[in-house]
Amino acid sequence: MDNEKNNIDVDVQFTAKRDELSLKAKGAGLLFLIALSISGIIILSLKMAELEKGAVLSVPILFLLYITYNLIATLDAVLGLTVRYRND
Repeated sequence: MDNEKNNIDVDVQFTAKRDELSLKAKGAGLLFLIALSISGIIILSLKMAELEKGAVLSVPILFLLYITYNLIATLDAVLGLTVRYRND
């Protein structure tokens, strides 16, 4: 019974036209790039903690942070995400 409650179905569809991709494909691609950037930040941070002179790796981490920030802004613009705060 617990296994049935923990299953989550995810349906991802995309259509490839000559000039454009569907919104789901764009969102999935952007989410993949964001996940890749965040994992790169984590791996570089672990490597930086391991090295004595790890300050050299701060520039690539800042570069990945900038890329991730821009990808999140692009995802927001493409998908039209809105954040609403409710005072219940």
